[in-house]
Amino acid sequence: MPCDLCPTLEDPGEWREVFIHEDPLVVLAHIAPPDRSSRGVYPGHLLLLPRRHVESPGALTDEEAERIGLWLMLGSRALESELGAEHVYIARLGDGWKHLHVHLLARYPKTPAEYRGLNVRDWPGVERCDRAKTVEIVERLRRRLR
Repeated sequence: MPCDLCPTLEDPGEWREVFIHEDPLVVLAHIAPPDRSSRGVYPGHLLLLPRRHVESPGALTDEEAERIGLWLMLGSRALESELGAEHVYIARLGDGWKHLHVHLLARYPKTPAEYRGLNVRDWPGVERCDRAKTVEIVERLRRRLR
């Protein structure tokens, strides 16, 4: 089965506007609404993935693993300092896409206990981001990381 993510990494088109960082080894991006009319996405939901098609962390090269570790730290710092996250969840699920990807999820102050962990995305107390708001967040994170 072909990979859904590899074509986007090779030729991102309009998806490049949600790329926070990209280099020859990794891409850090904000989750984007599937289309411009969508209800929106959780602010501060990032994906970090290797450019090369890899399905398991065990298949990463040493250099890819080091770069992923670096961007997990830098992405977390940016979510905390720029968006005010009090905690950043890091998760690798991999059930939907075979291409290795790591989620970074901001948890904001006053998040109720029942919306902690992966449920943080369901908290109705956080305003969802349409495409324009997502791009605005991406720009803020890019500036923070320069």
